[in-house]
Amino acid sequence: MIKRWLYNARSFAAPQNLMPSILAVVLALDVPGFNILLGLLAVVGVCMVHLGGNLLDDYFDWQDELLSYREELRKEGEQAFTDKYPYMRDGSTTVAQLRRAIIVFFGIAAMCGAVIWIVRDFDWWLPVIAVVAFVLCYFYSAPPFKLGFHGLGELVIGICFGPCLFCGVYESACGSLYSDENGFAWHILALGCAIGMFVTNILYTHSFVERHVDDVSHKKTLAVLLKTDFWGLSAYAFFLFVPFVLVLLCVVLGYIHWAYSFVLLMLPQAVWVMWAMIMFARKVEVPTEHPHRWLGPMDNWAQIEPENRYYLLRWYTMRNINTGFCFIIAVVKITLLIIG
Repeated sequence: MIKRWLYNARSFAAPQNLMPSILAVVLALDVPGFNILLGLLAVVGVCMVHLGGNLLDDYFDWQDELLSYREELRKEGEQAFTDKYPYMRDGSTTVAQLRRAIIVFFGIAAMCGAVIWIVRDFDWWLPVIAVVAFVLCYFYSAPPFKLGFHGLGELVIGICFGPCLFCGVYESACGSLYSDENGFAWHILALGCAIGMFVTNILYTHSFVERHVDDVSHKKTLAVLLKTDFWGLSAYAFFLFVPFVLVLLCVVLGYIHWAYSFVLLMLPQAVWVMWAMIMFARKVEVPTEHPHRWLGPMDNWAQIEPENRYYLLRWYTMRNINTGFCFIIAVVKITLLIIG
């Protein structure tokens, strides 16, 4: 049962929040007040919010019957990603069961947050960050706002799983996002924003390749609102390359060690996925049968329907960029602690 719901909640996407969460804990290692248990509890809470959010999105998409638009376009010969809530379409899950699963995931996250808040002496930063993240996450697809239908979905997810996630987990782990002695941890906010842009692009990858489908189904994503290839690809490039600039800026300003510049090792993957998105806009096919190994893991690639690989190849690569970016920073931090 647990394994089935983890699969339904698309746990394969967990690295996009798991690695940033772990990184926030790693960056807090040498900060006074560090508590590994609270840090890990925050990581669990973030994962539960992500999985619950995925199911919540499925729930409202199911209510709006958005998949029917995709299936019709597929029949007309258009490219459209149709691997949406298969557990609902095959009849193995009821709407009531889906609701209960959503409540369980968010309930576990709430319990994790409550424990952290109590142990941290009711630190006011924590509930503020948690409430902002939950409200944005919920109204991403929920009425009356349905932010994901009005061009704000990508930015909302980027804020939730970027600066909110990063600052929230860091604060949980060490309780020192702000201190009288050191002031505000600007480098944590900057890294959170960088990761948020990557997360935004993970979702925007879907929005861009599916913009025609979303437009037909009256879902006004950011890609739909930007309309042209030029502006759509410009936004993609912004979210993709500015994170590297933010890291270099933190290095130049002296907030972090120069060794963090090793994140530039992820640039080849970033350049490749940018090229792949340009090729998509030009309607030029990119080989998908055997993805380059240096693009990172492509989970269960052999089992993925060939018709859906055009999207997942780009999505996995963007996810891997985010994961690799976080991994490099974590390795640098641990190395600096060991040698220094």
